[in-house]
Amino acid sequence: MSENLARRVLGTATYTATRSSVDGLATLRAVGVLPCANYEAQLEKRPERILPPFWEMAFYVQDVCLRALKPFDISVVVNGSGGAAQITVYDAAGEHHVAVEAAPETTATEDPFTTAGERDQFIVYGRLPAPVSGHQGCIVVPADFLVAAIYYRAFGPASRVECDDFALQNCSPFSSGTGFPFPLAED
Repeated sequence: MSENLARRVLGTATYTATRSSVDGLATLRAVGVLPCANYEAQLEKRPERILPPFWEMAFYVQDVCLRALKPFDISVVVNGSGGAAQITVYDAAGEHHVAVEAAPETTATEDPFTTAGERDQFIVYGRLPAPVSGHQGCIVVPADFLVAAIYYRAFGPASRVECDDFALQNCSPFSSGTGFPFPLAED
């Protein structure tokens, strides 16, 4: 019986490189699409002992292809880039010299993962089972925060102050006789 081992082949991608203004390290990024869902993409350092190191875009393919497009976005921090102006990457299309650009500046108070409208939005969640009146076991979380399925939306989205006021006026501590958040089935 033969084992289904992955074979290493060179692949292709679109490459970018940025240098951090804080520590001076360069980050090499590869973005592309794999033709099969069971293939893997990886940036690997070549064995030459030079600075900055050369890199290869490797795909790990199998004999059986699960037909589905699989996008990838991978990056590596290039240690020892020494302030080089370019990073060399080898792939199935040949040799690429990727220019290292300065990373965009961000301020410490700016969160890159939220938009301006989401920064000040919060939601009050109550604990299930929902009581007949009011809410119990409330929590206040950012609007884009994922919560467990034992909570329901009681109020929001609104500002943090409005959510805190709502929770103080309308929520009581959680108390369930069984400690189980749902009613038990009866025979």
